[in-house]
Amino acid sequence: MARISVSANKRRKVKGERRRSTRFAMGLPVYYTVRDHSWWGHILNIGSGGALFTINQPVMPGNAVELRIGWPALVHDSVHLNLVAKGTIVRVEQGRAAVRFTMRAFRTSSSEFLKQAVFREFHSLSSQC
Repeated sequence: MARISVSANKRRKVKGERRRSTRFAMGLPVYYTVRDHSWWGHILNIGSGGALFTINQPVMPGNAVELRIGWPALVHDSVHLNLVAKGTIVRVEQGRAAVRFTMRAFRTSSSEFLKQAVFREFHSLSSQC
């Protein structure tokens, strides 16, 4: 489904660092909703407290957001999962947004989500060739 590379960011006492949890670099598809509008992006890194993801349209700090993340693990070797998370946009950079989670839960993935995620990943890879 998605290219996955996982690496833990070593926790260092860096001046200005406010994160309480370790972040893991991941390339996962995400379907995000802000103010009744939805788009596709990619998770760049994720931890228990939040995530950094790519955005296609402008969002503002303070906006509520819901993320549906295509998770790389299967239940019973056959059931796909989504990590569904809600939170608040805390930072916006060029083409990226950071969210602080207020809720997160695993849910079984719909076949439509899988089709769209695979379709978008395929087109993303083919456009790089």
